[in-house]
Amino acid sequence: MSNKYKGLMNIILKLMKYIILICGSLLMIIPLIWTLSTSLSPDSIVISYGLFPKEITFSNYIEAWEFSTVFDETVTMGRFLLNSFIVTASITIGGIFVDSMAGYVLAKRNIPGKDILFYLALITLMIPFYVICVPLFLLARDFGWLNSYIGQIVPFLASGFGVFMFRQFFQTIPKEVEDSAKIDGCSLLRTYISIMLPMAKPVIGAMTIFKAMWAWNQFFWPLLIINDIRMKPLSLALEMFRGINTTQWGLLSAGMVISIIPIIIVYLSMQNMFHKGITMGAVKG
Repeated sequence: MSNKYKGLMNIILKLMKYIILICGSLLMIIPLIWTLSTSLSPDSIVISYGLFPKEITFSNYIEAWEFSTVFDETVTMGRFLLNSFIVTASITIGGIFVDSMAGYVLAKRNIPGKDILFYLALITLMIPFYVICVPLFLLARDFGWLNSYIGQIVPFLASGFGVFMFRQFFQTIPKEVEDSAKIDGCSLLRTYISIMLPMAKPVIGAMTIFKAMWAWNQFFWPLLIINDIRMKPLSLALEMFRGINTTQWGLLSAGMVISIIPIIIVYLSMQNMFHKGITMGAVKG
């Protein structure tokens, strides 16, 4: 086979890869374009299939922001955004500390049964949430966590995936780093906070995106424990745009656009660390 023929084949293969990737990207982005287009079109109970609005209006965003006053005159979408921010920030920040501490102990401390504890953490990844939601609801009810922030936050602070990612990363750090910290007089907690966490920035960036996306998009669990409109997160509040017989597509689309903006900002601000963390956190088995 001549070099010229090989070069032509490589060009064709690359071209096919780019075509496949472009088609995949279009399949992903078309629903977003449709949602944005619908949010900028006059509100209607009839679904519009156009990707570009025939008439641009921002009234949907204003009406969507004030829509909840129909149910409670003191509540706007700002309240739902605040609820989602509180829950998401608490789960993300608190969860990173919990997962990283567990991963650090399982990777660097000689404690009895640490391998068993690690496997138990991994087993939680195999259990569907719908299996544990009923006993979890009963616990939340008994603890008085219904219609509260704590009920939305505490059950999800720890995650088996986060423990796995941090443990795998901390295992790649040489023991000499800890030995140097001990010589300098650092306690175990100081070593964890001042040395280990800063080194784990790529994994922290990746877990920030994962946890923030998951917490922000929670729907089923808040649906179970939240009845008070003032405590609803944004994902649950968007259901109010759907009536029994009709759906206000313009308002619903405007609400969805508002809801995805914070997650896009989080991803864009963390994407470099996210890419590094995905690879670095799973280097060593």
